[in-house]
Amino acid sequence: MNLKEYVLNGKITIAIFGIGFVGTTIMTVWLRAGARVIAVDNNINVLEKLRKGKSPTKEPYSQRAISNGLKENRLIITSDPQTAIRKSKIIIIAVQVGLKNKNANLTSIISVINSISKEIKKGNTIIVTPTIPIGTSRKLIKIIEDKTNLKVEKDFHYIYSPERISSGQAVKDIEKNYPAIVSGAGKKSTELGKKFFNIIASKGIIEMSTIEAAEGEKIFEGVYRDVNIALANELAIICEKNGLNFWEIRNASNSQPYSHIHKSGIGVGGYCIPIYPYFLINMNKKSHEYTNLIKVSRKINENMPKHVVKHITDVVNNQFKSRKRVKISILGLSFRGNIPDKRLSPTYEIVKMLNDEKFDIFIHDPYFDKDKFLEKRAILTKDLKKCLRNSDIVILATDHMEYYELNDNNLKKLVKKETVIYDGRNVIPEITKNKIIRIGKG
Repeated sequence: MNLKEYVLNGKITIAIFGIGFVGTTIMTVWLRAGARVIAVDNNINVLEKLRKGKSPTKEPYSQRAISNGLKENRLIITSDPQTAIRKSKIIIIAVQVGLKNKNANLTSIISVINSISKEIKKGNTIIVTPTIPIGTSRKLIKIIEDKTNLKVEKDFHYIYSPERISSGQAVKDIEKNYPAIVSGAGKKSTELGKKFFNIIASKGIIEMSTIEAAEGEKIFEGVYRDVNIALANELAIICEKNGLNFWEIRNASNSQPYSHIHKSGIGVGGYCIPIYPYFLINMNKKSHEYTNLIKVSRKINENMPKHVVKHITDVVNNQFKSRKRVKISILGLSFRGNIPDKRLSPTYEIVKMLNDEKFDIFIHDPYFDKDKFLEKRAILTKDLKKCLRNSDIVILATDHMEYYELNDNNLKKLVKKETVIYDGRNVIPEITKNKIIRIGKG
């Protein structure tokens, strides 16, 4: 019997550590494939949702996969890492790696590695999926070897395969949209990784020559986006300063097949693009000249919320007699349109700064009506009319589809004729009844 048959017949159990956005997606994919899965997390709320057959995220397909997995006794839910390791053959680590003081925060992944080291046995396979700084896998392998006296390739396998998923389409990204990136500690691990991921990745496998190359691949994806978004944002600001229309020039430029200018916007959110550049920046601290472009790009994107607020305060100072009781409505909390994902959304930074200016802040988002950070800073609602009613300034922060319908006909029913609209995503069509400030348009 080959690996695929063992996994899909439940003879090999997969333990997944960390049931957040990434872990839930990975769990969903393997449950959909027919595998037996142990979900491991120390978050009580996550575990309660899973036990009720509910998904911790709103990703398509997750709810049904979890429900079916429970009904068919293929999904085990636990907070006990040791039990999960003892009962599984393959261990997937999907915990979050973020930033702390702009350095990679590896606390969670090292904690899981320490837990694994207490129970790992010969023949186990460890698969790491979060984006990590180049060189991290070797450090994790050394921790296991030092704590267990087991040797990678001889006694256990280590595979690194970075997740390549986006909110709203994460399951299909793994199953259909992209090939899986696979590397291992050696030939045995790499070959096993290829067989394993070929079970679920219809686009196949890209085998990397080293773990370090695979770690770099995922970081490069994020850095590419960050640098190109920063270029678009800088071009948009240049246009504003010189009375030009960025969007007109961009569209014309992109008619040439070698020009791919990104869209400008109020900032960059999500748990990928704002984080990964720092992995390279910190890797090359002694050679600053090699990361100049990356550092400048990150600074440009981090400053975009400040750029927006400067526009807004200028409008208030020039057009309102007093700052008191000025109502500012922000459309969108999600960091990207049409997804229920608000991680590191630039809207938070805008709210912080506007809150310091003592404005009344309302936020609309079709996906959210609760948020701890916003509780004392703004009113968050799913009711668009409530958000826009009597607004003095409207900031369009997220390109949700329903905001594309804000034209002359329906805006006059929602806002005053004196209301100033700041379109931070170039979504609202040209209108005549309200003053509109469009990012990138002078």
